[in-house]
Amino acid sequence: MKVHISFVGGQPAPVYHGIVATQPDYVVLVYSKDTAHYLDRLKEVLMVPVESVMLHPTNPSEILKAAQSLAKRFSQDDITVNISSGLKSWSHLFGITFQPLPNAHVVYMDQNNVLWDYKTMSSRDDYQFDMDILFRLHGNPLNHFKRFAEYTAMDERALRQIEAMRRYNYSLFNQLTALLSKEMESKLAQNNQGLFIASDGLSYIEWDKQDPHVKIVLNHKGWGVKDMAISSPHVIDLTFHSGWFEYKVARMLSHWSYSKEIRLNCIFPLRDNQVSTSANTKNEIDVIVNTGRKMLFVECKTNITSSLDIDKFRTAVKNYGGQGSKALFVTDNKMSDLQKVKCQESHIIPISLAELGLYEKSADPKQVEQQMFRILEKELLSINA
Repeated sequence: MKVHISFVGGQPAPVYHGIVATQPDYVVLVYSKDTAHYLDRLKEVLMVPVESVMLHPTNPSEILKAAQSLAKRFSQDDITVNISSGLKSWSHLFGITFQPLPNAHVVYMDQNNVLWDYKTMSSRDDYQFDMDILFRLHGNPLNHFKRFAEYTAMDERALRQIEAMRRYNYSLFNQLTALLSKEMESKLAQNNQGLFIASDGLSYIEWDKQDPHVKIVLNHKGWGVKDMAISSPHVIDLTFHSGWFEYKVARMLSHWSYSKEIRLNCIFPLRDNQVSTSANTKNEIDVIVNTGRKMLFVECKTNITSSLDIDKFRTAVKNYGGQGSKALFVTDNKMSDLQKVKCQESHIIPISLAELGLYEKSADPKQVEQQMFRILEKELLSINA
Protein backbone atom coordinates (compact mmCIF):
# COMPACT_ATOMS: atom_id res chain seq x y z
CA MET A 1 0.00 0.00 0.00
CA LYS A 2 0.82 3.67 -0.21
CA VAL A 3 0.61 4.68 3.46
CA HIS A 4 0.58 8.31 4.56
CA ILE A 5 1.34 9.27 8.17
CA SER A 6 0.55 12.83 9.19
CA PHE A 7 0.45 14.85 12.41
CA VAL A 8 -2.70 16.78 13.31
CA GLY A 9 -1.83 20.16 14.82
CA GLY A 10 -3.40 23.60 14.96
CA GLN A 11 -3.31 24.03 11.16
CA PRO A 12 -5.26 21.30 9.32
CA ALA A 13 -4.58 22.65 5.80
CA PRO A 14 -1.05 21.19 5.32
CA VAL A 15 -2.33 17.83 6.60
CA TYR A 16 -5.12 17.72 4.03
CA HIS A 17 -2.99 19.06 1.18
CA GLY A 18 -0.24 16.56 1.93
CA ILE A 19 -2.76 13.73 1.58
CA VAL A 20 -4.14 15.17 -1.67
CA ALA A 21 -0.62 15.53 -3.07
CA THR A 22 0.52 11.98 -2.25
CA GLN A 23 -2.74 10.13 -3.08
CA PRO A 24 -2.31 7.32 -0.49
CA ASP A 25 -4.32 4.12 -0.10
CA TYR A 26 -4.34 4.40 3.68
CA VAL A 27 -3.87 7.32 6.12
CA VAL A 28 -2.66 7.33 9.73
CA LEU A 29 -3.42 10.57 11.58
CA VAL A 30 -1.42 11.17 14.75
CA TYR A 31 -3.15 13.60 17.11
CA SER A 32 -3.32 14.78 20.72
CA LYS A 33 -6.38 15.42 22.85
CA ASP A 34 -6.08 19.14 22.02
CA THR A 35 -6.39 18.53 18.26
CA ALA A 36 -9.14 15.90 18.27
CA HIS A 37 -11.64 18.39 16.76
CA TYR A 38 -9.41 18.83 13.70
CA LEU A 39 -9.12 15.05 13.43
CA ASP A 40 -12.91 14.75 13.10
CA ARG A 41 -13.04 17.46 10.43
CA LEU A 42 -10.27 15.79 8.43
CA LYS A 43 -12.08 12.46 8.52
CA GLU A 44 -15.20 14.16 7.12
CA VAL A 45 -13.44 15.36 3.96
CA LEU A 46 -10.99 12.52 3.27
CA MET A 47 -12.07 9.91 0.72
CA VAL A 48 -9.62 7.24 1.90
CA PRO A 49 -9.49 4.82 4.89
CA VAL A 50 -8.22 6.67 7.98
CA GLU A 51 -6.73 5.33 11.20
CA SER A 52 -6.16 7.67 14.15
CA VAL A 53 -3.48 7.36 16.82
CA MET A 54 -3.55 9.52 19.97
CA LEU A 55 -0.03 10.35 21.08
CA HIS A 56 1.56 12.04 24.10
CA PRO A 57 2.65 15.58 23.17
CA THR A 58 6.15 15.51 24.72
CA ASN A 59 7.16 12.13 26.22
CA PRO A 60 10.04 11.02 23.96
CA SER A 61 9.86 7.36 24.92
CA GLU A 62 6.18 7.09 23.98
CA ILE A 63 6.67 9.08 20.76
CA LEU A 64 9.65 7.02 19.63
CA LYS A 65 7.86 3.78 20.50
CA ALA A 66 4.85 4.81 18.36
CA ALA A 67 7.09 5.76 15.43
CA GLN A 68 9.01 2.47 15.57
CA SER A 69 5.78 0.49 15.86
CA LEU A 70 4.32 2.12 12.72
CA ALA A 71 7.60 1.68 10.83
CA LYS A 72 7.62 -2.05 11.64
CA ARG A 73 3.94 -2.49 10.85
CA PHE A 74 4.22 -0.88 7.40
CA SER A 75 7.71 -2.18 6.58
CA GLN A 76 6.45 -3.74 3.33
CA ASP A 77 4.58 -0.61 2.21
CA ASP A 78 5.47 2.70 0.56
CA ILE A 79 5.37 5.30 3.36
CA THR A 80 5.28 9.09 3.42
CA VAL A 81 5.50 10.95 6.72
CA ASN A 82 4.15 14.52 6.63
CA ILE A 83 5.83 16.61 9.36
CA SER A 84 4.18 19.93 8.40
CA SER A 85 1.72 20.15 11.28
CA GLY A 86 1.69 18.87 14.84
CA LEU A 87 4.42 19.11 17.47
CA LYS A 88 8.16 19.47 16.89
CA SER A 89 8.69 16.60 19.34
CA TRP A 90 6.73 14.35 16.98
CA SER A 91 8.44 15.69 13.84
CA HIS A 92 11.94 15.07 15.19
CA LEU A 93 11.47 11.56 16.51
CA PHE A 94 9.37 10.36 13.55
CA GLY A 95 11.89 12.01 11.22
CA ILE A 96 14.92 10.20 12.60
CA THR A 97 12.94 6.93 12.59
CA PHE A 98 11.63 7.04 9.02
CA GLN A 99 14.26 9.06 7.11
CA PRO A 100 16.82 6.18 6.95
CA LEU A 101 14.25 3.61 5.79
CA PRO A 102 14.40 2.66 2.08
CA ASN A 103 10.58 2.47 1.85
CA ALA A 104 9.87 5.87 3.51
CA HIS A 105 9.90 9.54 2.51
CA VAL A 106 9.67 12.41 5.01
CA VAL A 107 7.80 15.33 3.41
CA TYR A 108 6.86 18.90 4.31
CA MET A 109 4.00 21.02 2.91
CA ASP A 110 4.79 24.74 3.01
CA GLN A 111 2.37 27.71 3.08
CA ASN A 112 2.54 28.00 -0.71
CA ASN A 113 1.24 24.43 -0.93
CA VAL A 114 4.51 23.14 -2.30
CA LEU A 115 5.31 19.59 -1.14
CA TRP A 116 9.01 19.10 -0.29
CA ASP A 117 10.48 15.58 -0.22
CA TYR A 118 13.46 15.47 2.15
CA LYS A 119 14.76 12.19 0.74
CA THR A 120 14.93 13.26 -2.90
CA MET A 121 15.36 16.97 -2.07
CA SER A 122 12.69 17.72 -4.68
CA SER A 123 9.36 19.55 -4.68
CA ARG A 124 6.00 19.48 -6.47
CA ASP A 125 2.86 21.62 -6.58
CA ASP A 126 0.81 19.92 -9.30
CA TYR A 127 -2.48 19.44 -7.48
CA GLN A 128 -5.75 21.30 -6.96
CA PHE A 129 -6.20 23.84 -4.16
CA ASP A 130 -9.75 23.65 -2.75
CA MET A 131 -10.66 26.61 -0.55
CA ASP A 132 -14.12 25.28 0.35
CA ILE A 133 -12.56 22.26 2.03
CA LEU A 134 -10.14 24.58 3.83
CA PHE A 135 -13.07 26.56 5.25
CA ARG A 136 -14.68 23.32 6.45
CA LEU A 137 -11.45 22.17 8.08
CA HIS A 138 -11.38 25.38 10.11
CA GLY A 139 -15.01 24.82 11.15
CA ASN A 140 -16.29 27.76 9.10
CA PRO A 141 -18.03 26.53 5.93
CA LEU A 142 -18.70 29.31 3.43
CA ASN A 143 -22.33 28.85 2.41
CA HIS A 144 -23.34 32.36 1.40
CA PHE A 145 -21.44 34.42 -1.19
CA LYS A 146 -21.67 35.88 -4.69
CA ARG A 147 -19.39 34.71 -7.46
CA PHE A 148 -17.72 37.47 -9.42
CA ALA A 149 -18.50 35.52 -12.60
CA GLU A 150 -22.22 36.19 -11.98
CA TYR A 151 -21.82 39.94 -12.50
CA THR A 152 -22.71 41.25 -15.95
CA ALA A 153 -21.90 44.09 -18.33
CA MET A 154 -24.99 45.85 -16.94
CA ASP A 155 -23.44 45.68 -13.47
CA GLU A 156 -20.22 47.18 -14.84
CA ARG A 157 -22.20 50.06 -16.36
CA ALA A 158 -24.13 50.49 -13.10
CA LEU A 159 -20.81 50.80 -11.26
CA ARG A 160 -19.79 53.74 -13.46
CA GLN A 161 -23.18 55.40 -13.00
CA ILE A 162 -23.14 54.98 -9.22
CA GLU A 163 -19.62 56.44 -9.03
CA ALA A 164 -20.73 59.42 -11.12
CA MET A 165 -23.60 60.17 -8.75
CA ARG A 166 -21.31 59.78 -5.74
CA ARG A 167 -18.88 62.32 -7.18
CA TYR A 168 -21.75 64.78 -7.73
CA ASN A 169 -22.43 65.07 -3.98
CA TYR A 170 -20.40 62.79 -1.70
CA SER A 171 -22.15 63.83 1.49
CA LEU A 172 -25.74 63.31 0.36
CA PHE A 173 -24.88 60.14 -1.56
CA ASN A 174 -23.32 58.59 1.57
CA GLN A 175 -26.26 59.73 3.67
CA LEU A 176 -28.69 57.89 1.40
CA THR A 177 -26.66 54.74 0.69
CA ALA A 178 -23.99 54.11 3.31
CA LEU A 179 -24.67 55.92 6.59
CA LEU A 180 -28.06 54.34 7.17
CA SER A 181 -29.94 54.52 10.45
CA LYS A 182 -31.28 51.32 12.06
CA GLU A 183 -34.75 52.20 10.78
CA MET A 184 -33.44 52.64 7.24
CA GLU A 185 -31.48 49.38 7.47
CA SER A 186 -34.63 47.57 8.54
CA LYS A 187 -36.68 49.00 5.67
CA LEU A 188 -34.01 48.11 3.15
CA ALA A 189 -33.75 44.54 4.46
CA GLN A 190 -37.50 43.85 4.71
CA ASN A 191 -39.09 45.74 1.80
CA ASN A 192 -38.86 45.10 -1.93
CA GLN A 193 -39.49 48.75 -2.73
CA GLY A 194 -38.69 51.86 -0.76
CA LEU A 195 -37.71 55.51 -0.61
CA PHE A 196 -35.14 57.36 1.49
CA ILE A 197 -35.16 61.17 1.64
CA ALA A 198 -32.01 63.09 2.57
CA SER A 199 -31.78 65.84 5.18
CA ASP A 200 -31.95 68.60 2.54
CA GLY A 201 -35.48 67.49 1.59
CA LEU A 202 -34.63 67.53 -2.12
CA SER A 203 -32.33 64.54 -2.52
CA TYR A 204 -33.64 60.99 -2.35
CA ILE A 205 -33.19 57.42 -3.52
CA GLU A 206 -35.83 54.92 -4.62
CA TRP A 207 -35.21 51.22 -5.01
CA ASP A 208 -36.98 48.15 -6.38
CA LYS A 209 -35.60 44.67 -5.75
CA GLN A 210 -38.08 42.74 -7.93
CA ASP A 211 -37.21 44.66 -11.09
CA PRO A 212 -33.74 45.58 -9.86
CA HIS A 213 -33.24 49.30 -10.26
CA VAL A 214 -32.62 52.45 -8.26
CA LYS A 215 -33.32 56.10 -8.92
CA ILE A 216 -30.90 58.53 -7.30
CA VAL A 217 -31.71 62.24 -7.10
CA LEU A 218 -29.05 64.53 -5.62
CA ASN A 219 -29.08 68.27 -5.10
CA HIS A 220 -25.95 70.39 -5.25
CA LYS A 221 -26.00 74.01 -4.10
CA GLY A 222 -23.84 75.18 -6.97
CA TRP A 223 -24.96 72.87 -9.76
CA GLY A 224 -28.61 72.13 -9.06
CA VAL A 225 -30.39 68.77 -9.09
CA LYS A 226 -29.09 65.69 -10.90
CA ASP A 227 -30.96 62.40 -11.22
CA MET A 228 -30.12 59.02 -12.65
CA ALA A 229 -32.06 55.75 -13.04
CA ILE A 230 -29.78 52.72 -12.79
CA SER A 231 -30.68 49.10 -13.58
CA SER A 232 -28.65 45.89 -13.34
CA PRO A 233 -28.98 42.41 -11.79
CA HIS A 234 -26.92 43.43 -8.71
CA VAL A 235 -27.73 47.13 -8.56
CA ILE A 236 -29.20 46.99 -5.04
CA ASP A 237 -26.04 45.38 -3.64
CA LEU A 238 -23.86 47.79 -5.60
CA THR A 239 -25.68 50.92 -4.47
CA PHE A 240 -26.00 50.34 -0.74
CA HIS A 241 -23.29 49.78 1.91
CA SER A 242 -20.52 50.74 -0.55
CA GLY A 243 -21.04 47.53 -2.50
CA TRP A 244 -19.93 49.40 -5.62
CA PHE A 245 -16.43 49.73 -4.14
CA GLU A 246 -16.15 46.04 -3.30
CA TYR A 247 -17.18 45.21 -6.87
CA LYS A 248 -14.73 47.78 -8.24
CA VAL A 249 -11.82 46.18 -6.34
CA ALA A 250 -12.97 42.69 -7.38
CA ARG A 251 -13.04 43.82 -11.03
CA MET A 252 -9.46 45.04 -10.76
CA LEU A 253 -8.35 41.76 -9.15
CA SER A 254 -10.16 39.76 -11.85
CA HIS A 255 -7.50 40.99 -14.31
CA TRP A 256 -4.68 39.57 -12.15
CA SER A 257 -3.05 36.43 -13.54
CA TYR A 258 -3.12 34.77 -10.09
CA SER A 259 -6.90 35.09 -9.72
CA LYS A 260 -8.49 31.68 -10.28
CA GLU A 261 -11.82 32.45 -8.59
CA ILE A 262 -13.25 35.54 -6.89
CA ARG A 263 -16.10 35.64 -4.38
CA LEU A 264 -17.83 38.72 -2.96
CA ASN A 265 -19.95 39.31 0.17
CA CYS A 266 -18.65 36.15 1.84
CA ILE A 267 -20.76 35.53 4.95
CA PHE A 268 -19.71 32.88 7.46
CA PRO A 269 -22.59 31.42 9.52
CA LEU A 270 -22.48 30.31 13.14
CA ARG A 271 -22.93 26.60 12.46
CA ASP A 272 -22.80 24.17 9.55
CA ASN A 273 -25.87 24.51 7.29
CA GLN A 274 -27.27 27.43 9.30
CA VAL A 275 -28.92 30.19 7.29
CA SER A 276 -27.01 33.43 7.82
CA THR A 277 -28.85 36.53 9.01
CA SER A 278 -27.72 39.82 10.47
CA ALA A 279 -28.47 38.36 13.90
CA ASN A 280 -26.33 35.23 13.66
CA THR A 281 -23.56 36.07 11.21
CA LYS A 282 -20.02 35.53 12.48
CA ASN A 283 -18.35 37.84 10.02
CA GLU A 284 -18.39 39.05 6.44
CA ILE A 285 -15.34 39.19 4.20
CA ASP A 286 -15.79 41.61 1.30
CA VAL A 287 -13.75 39.68 -1.29
CA ILE A 288 -11.89 36.34 -1.27
CA VAL A 289 -9.55 35.41 -4.13
CA ASN A 290 -8.41 31.85 -4.78
CA THR A 291 -4.89 32.26 -6.20
CA GLY A 292 -4.43 28.54 -6.83
CA ARG A 293 -1.94 28.23 -3.97
CA LYS A 294 -3.55 30.11 -1.12
CA MET A 295 -6.39 32.51 -0.40
CA LEU A 296 -6.23 36.30 -0.50
CA PHE A 297 -8.74 37.95 1.86
CA VAL A 298 -9.67 41.50 0.86
CA GLU A 299 -11.24 44.23 2.98
CA CYS A 300 -12.64 47.17 0.98
CA LYS A 301 -13.40 50.54 2.57
CA THR A 302 -13.58 53.98 1.05
CA ASN A 303 -11.96 55.25 4.28
CA ILE A 304 -10.61 53.63 7.44
CA THR A 305 -12.55 55.34 10.22
CA SER A 306 -11.16 53.29 13.11
CA SER A 307 -8.09 51.15 13.79
CA LEU A 308 -10.55 48.51 15.04
CA ASP A 309 -11.40 47.89 11.36
CA ILE A 310 -7.84 46.63 10.89
CA ASP A 311 -7.87 44.52 14.07
CA LYS A 312 -11.21 42.93 13.19
CA PHE A 313 -10.02 42.08 9.67
CA ARG A 314 -6.76 40.55 10.92
CA THR A 315 -8.67 38.28 13.32
CA ALA A 316 -11.15 37.23 10.63
CA VAL A 317 -8.38 36.23 8.21
CA LYS A 318 -6.67 34.11 10.87
CA ASN A 319 -9.93 32.43 11.91
CA TYR A 320 -11.27 31.67 8.43
CA GLY A 321 -8.12 31.28 6.34
CA GLY A 322 -5.52 29.87 8.71
CA GLN A 323 -1.89 30.92 9.03
CA GLY A 324 -1.05 30.56 5.35
CA SER A 325 -3.59 32.98 3.85
CA LYS A 326 -2.78 36.55 2.80
CA ALA A 327 -4.67 39.73 3.69
CA LEU A 328 -5.19 42.89 1.63
CA PHE A 329 -6.82 46.12 2.85
CA VAL A 330 -7.89 48.44 -0.01
CA THR A 331 -9.13 51.99 0.51
CA ASP A 332 -10.51 54.44 -2.02
CA ASN A 333 -8.97 57.47 -0.33
CA LYS A 334 -5.50 57.92 1.13
CA MET A 335 -4.41 56.05 4.24
CA SER A 336 -2.62 57.78 7.09
CA ASP A 337 0.93 56.72 7.91
CA LEU A 338 -0.33 55.28 11.20
CA GLN A 339 -2.93 53.17 9.39
CA LYS A 340 -0.29 51.82 6.99
CA VAL A 341 2.03 50.91 9.86
CA LYS A 342 -0.80 49.18 11.73
CA CYS A 343 -1.65 47.16 8.62
CA GLN A 344 1.97 46.13 8.15
CA GLU A 345 2.32 45.18 11.84
CA SER A 346 -0.79 42.99 11.40
CA HIS A 347 0.71 41.35 8.26
CA ILE A 348 -1.92 43.04 6.06
CA ILE A 349 -1.00 44.50 2.67
CA PRO A 350 -2.22 48.15 2.55
CA ILE A 351 -3.23 49.65 -0.80
CA SER A 352 -4.88 53.02 -1.47
CA LEU A 353 -6.33 53.55 -4.95
CA ALA A 354 -5.93 57.31 -4.53
CA GLU A 355 -2.24 56.89 -3.69
CA LEU A 356 -1.77 54.64 -6.72
CA GLY A 357 -2.93 57.63 -8.77
CA LEU A 358 -6.22 56.15 -10.03
CA TYR A 359 -8.10 59.46 -9.74
CA GLU A 360 -5.55 61.72 -11.38
CA LYS A 361 -6.66 63.21 -14.70
CA SER A 362 -3.87 61.50 -16.62
CA ALA A 363 -4.32 58.14 -14.88
CA ASP A 364 -4.24 54.93 -16.91
CA PRO A 365 -6.42 52.37 -15.06
CA LYS A 366 -4.43 49.46 -16.50
CA GLN A 367 -1.16 50.89 -15.19
CA VAL A 368 -2.74 51.40 -11.78
CA GLU A 369 -3.83 47.75 -11.78
CA GLN A 370 -0.30 46.67 -12.69
CA GLN A 371 1.05 48.66 -9.74
CA MET A 372 -1.39 46.84 -7.47
CA PHE A 373 -0.43 43.46 -8.92
CA ARG A 374 3.30 44.12 -8.40
CA ILE A 375 2.64 44.89 -4.72
CA LEU A 376 0.57 41.72 -4.34
CA GLU A 377 3.05 39.47 -6.15
CA LYS A 378 5.87 40.71 -3.92
CA GLU A 379 3.95 39.44 -0.89
CA LEU A 380 1.91 36.53 -2.24
CA LEU A 381 4.49 33.76 -2.07
CA SER A 382 6.26 34.95 1.07
CA ILE A 383 5.89 32.75 4.16
CA ASN A 384 3.85 34.19 7.04
CA ALA A 385 5.42 34.19 10.49
